[in-house]
Amino acid sequence: MPPPTQSRIAELLAKTALFSGLEPALQATIAQRMRETAYDGGRLIFSRSDPGTQLYLIVEGKVRISIVTPDGKELSFRHVGPGEVLGEIAVLDGGARSADATAVIKTQAMSLSRAAFDELIAQHPALARSALAFVCARLRETTSQLEAIALHPLEVRVARFLLQALRLKGLDVDADEVVLPLGMSQGELALLVGASRPRVNDALAALEVVGAIKRDGAKLRCRPEELKAVAGHDEE
Repeated sequence: MPPPTQSRIAELLAKTALFSGLEPALQATIAQRMRETAYDGGRLIFSRSDPGTQLYLIVEGKVRISIVTPDGKELSFRHVGPGEVLGEIAVLDGGARSADATAVIKTQAMSLSRAAFDELIAQHPALARSALAFVCARLRETTSQLEAIALHPLEVRVARFLLQALRLKGLDVDADEVVLPLGMSQGELALLVGASRPRVNDALAALEVVGAIKRDGAKLRCRPEELKAVAGHDEE
């Protein structure tokens, strides 16, 4: 893969939750402090409990975020692709990594060291405000997820998850039907929505009965309007 240009890096930074609110000049400054790195498919980028010394901006490829259960089973709960950042929380708070990150396919990334990030924050108060807003947004998101697990039936949580997955992939949630390549097993989906695999299977079956989805191998044929009806008023 050819090295990404500075303008390409700045363009990707502008799409991330952490850096999107910054002025283009500051995004360009951050891009200049980043260093190119590459990983073959299957290579571990960092392990849970490692020190958070770098954050990564994915340029090309895909990274799996996972944890290993006490019985040794790996559970994936997120895939990170081009234009997304990973490893940012440990860099922000100086703590250890909370999960493993593994390149699924050949992956090109730009890294920013914690030392460089700290220097940029000291020099640019706007970056400090952006980081604070990012952490607050993550806290609100976590609170909403916990509330959803506690208060809403599983089929509602799965419908909301699928709608969010459609949006993250840039698919049209106003179309009559959209094909969603889910990219994860039912066990991985269960981890994300706080349920067991059999219960997730039941929820998917219930969504299929009302015509919100149709399972097609590793893909789901989604009918967004029906998913919104199941998801409730928060998705109107």
